[in-house]
Amino acid sequence: MAKKKEEVKEEIDVIKLKKELTNYVDVQIKKGFNDEVEKANKRLIREKNKKIFVKNIVIIILLCVIIFLLYLLNSVDYFDKFFINSGTTTTNINIVPKEDNNKEETIKEKTFDELKEEYGYLLNNVVINEKSEYIGDYYEGNLTSNLKKYIVLNNLDFDKLVVEDYSVIDNDVLKEAYDKLFNDEYISETFNYNDTKISYIEKLKSYITNNILTKEESNIKREIISISESNSDVIITTIEGLVKDKKLYNIVSNEEVKNYKKDSLSNYKKYLNEVTYTFNNEKLVSINK
Repeated sequence: MAKKKEEVKEEIDVIKLKKELTNYVDVQIKKGFNDEVEKANKRLIREKNKKIFVKNIVIIILLCVIIFLLYLLNSVDYFDKFFINSGTTTTNINIVPKEDNNKEETIKEKTFDELKEEYGYLLNNVVINEKSEYIGDYYEGNLTSNLKKYIVLNNLDFDKLVVEDYSVIDNDVLKEAYDKLFNDEYISETFNYNDTKISYIEKLKSYITNNILTKEESNIKREIISISESNSDVIITTIEGLVKDKKLYNIVSNEEVKNYKKDSLSNYKKYLNEVTYTFNNEKLVSINK
């Protein structure tokens, strides 16, 4: 009887042990599961935080780029067109760069001194002596064929034209010099140079004089008072007078200008000759009084 009671008691202890063991296992499994779930959640949160951080960085960079581009557009007044006449509606917007609209305004206008330095030399080849029989035509603006050849001859080196006791000018030499100064048709014909007759001989294709040509310095002085550019033309206006024996004269009327102090000709403008020269591509086009 006692033995049976021990067996029952032992069986009860085993059942109790099993329950305790089962409870322990359940607790450990749940704890392990919860730990793994928690670890998984932490990993997930870290990944999400990492993605959010990267996304925020990208957004910040894009915002910086957008702000920089807006700054550049504003610096060139790009947005002005959207605020001008904002009370009206339009369907077409034509964008014209501001630089193009103001291109002409940005071109610096040349000063008188700059123009004079650039174009003043053009008058060096246009010289006439007060003794020339063409002086009247010159100051009337009548550029005759003979007057043009006279002006051209003044630009040649007379020392190279001497042949024994007279001077010979090859027709081609004079024509070449003519074409550099004028753009019209050259005509081979006799003309005068001061007191010397320049005879054209067709058979020789040359000009011949009866004596040796001598170049006399002109006493006509000129002073540039204005220069302007018009397309391809250069327009030069001068005041000109005859200065001889320390006296000043009007070239055309030969009247003496009183109280001449050897100073600027522009101070005696109303008594002297005002002349306007027009050049095109360095060639003399016209002379106007």
